[in-house]
Amino acid sequence: MKMVMLCRWLFLVLGGVSAHGQEVVYDVWLSGRNVGHLTVSPAQGGSPSHQNLKVEGNINTFFYKVIYVGENTYEKGVLKTSLSSQHVNGQFKEKTQTYQKNEGYLIAHTEEKKPRRLLPEMPTPILNTVTSLYYREPVNYRQVYSERYGQMVTIDKVGPAAYKVNMPDGKATVYKYEGGRCQEVLARIAGLSLNFKLRETNSN
Repeated sequence: MKMVMLCRWLFLVLGGVSAHGQEVVYDVWLSGRNVGHLTVSPAQGGSPSHQNLKVEGNINTFFYKVIYVGENTYEKGVLKTSLSSQHVNGQFKEKTQTYQKNEGYLIAHTEEKKPRRLLPEMPTPILNTVTSLYYREPVNYRQVYSERYGQMVTIDKVGPAAYKVNMPDGKATVYKYEGGRCQEVLARIAGLSLNFKLRETNSN
């Protein structure tokens, strides 16, 4: 049960992109022990109006190994597609895909040993996602799109440059910022403390 809860929570926090033109790495701590890293790629695009956000996570505990890949694509600031996929101990766990169409978003979810199913459509446009919280501080909005759940979730400001994202299952994740840049992500799942901390880099 703890593995299932942890894996689902990873969908909520893994994701993001550096808006500063270079790769960013977060070290992942589980109950005070370093168990992996999260790599956030710089935003890329073939044109000024196109943006691609990508994140890759690798978490390795005593009992299981989680590999996560997430991608968002934007056109003129509007989400066009998103993908969240996860493997646990080398086996496919689940995947959620979102596609913009004429008047809304088509959302498809696939889980291990279960057929692909469509989730309720979302109205367009979507401007911000859980992934985008790694790119920018949510100073002017109080909702983001959860790629994992395929629905909008609320944000509460809980301190100076600190925000709590509330998920449909009742869990919450706290994002902390400094100078507009995400420095740390905190959560407590099934009695386990998860802490994603921005890795310090030396300037040349």
